[in-house]
Amino acid sequence: MLFKEIIGQDDIKNRLISETKAGRISHAQLFCGAPGIGKLPLALAYARYLLCNHPGEEDSCGTCHSCVMVNKLAHPDLHFVFPVVKKAISDDYIKEWRQCLLKNPYFSFDDWLDYLDAKNAQPIIYARESDELIKRLSLKSFEGGYKVTIIWLPEKMNEEASNKLLKLIEEPPLKTIFLLVSDEPEKILPTILSRTQQLTIHRVDHQSISGMLQQRYSLSSDDAERIAHLSNGNVTAAI
Repeated sequence: MLFKEIIGQDDIKNRLISETKAGRISHAQLFCGAPGIGKLPLALAYARYLLCNHPGEEDSCGTCHSCVMVNKLAHPDLHFVFPVVKKAISDDYIKEWRQCLLKNPYFSFDDWLDYLDAKNAQPIIYARESDELIKRLSLKSFEGGYKVTIIWLPEKMNEEASNKLLKLIEEPPLKTIFLLVSDEPEKILPTILSRTQQLTIHRVDHQSISGMLQQRYSLSSDDAERIAHLSNGNVTAAI
C-alpha cells in the first residue's frame, strides 16, 4: 500500500510524512476511528515509508528491495498482530491474513471472520502472541533500519497479552515502532493508551469516495454521488 493509493485522508498522510522527515517518530502510535475509513491502509503505507530504502518527498519509492517485500506483506522487519481463534498466534494465520489484506486493504472485521472460518468463536489476541512478538523483536533488524509492528484491533487483546504489550511499549527494542489500529480505543488498557501517540482518523470525504467509485467501478457521477452519500465516509460500506 502506497500513500497515493489511500482514499482521501490527505491531512493524516501529510502529517505522517512530515513528522518522519523531521525525525519526530513516536515509537507507539494509535490510529483510531470508525471502521472502514482506511486506518489499516494508512498504517501499512506508513510502515512501508519507514522501511523504504529510498523514500521520496511524498511517498515510498515502490521499487526498492524493501518495497518489493512489503508488496507481498513478507518483509522480515514488518510484523503483524491480529485477532485469531483456537488459542493460536497470528503467524498461524499469516497466509489468510495476506490473502485478505492483498485482496482488499479496506476489509471489515466480518470479512476477516470469513477468512478465519471462525463460526461461533470470538477471535482475540492471546498472551502467547506477546511472547512470540518479544522473541521476534529481540532479533536484529534485517535491513538495518526500523522494525515495525502493526497491531490490528488491540482492543481484542486479553488482559495477559495487554500487560505484556505494555512492558514492550514501556521498554521498546531499539528502532522499533508499534502501530496500533483500533476501532474502539476505549476498550484498550488505559496504561497502554497513555503511552501512545493517538491519531484520530476521520471519515473519508464525500468527493474522494465518489471519485474512487467512478474510477474503479466506472459508475456514473450520479450513482457514485448517491453511494458516497449513503456510505457516510465509510469506504468499506461504499464498496
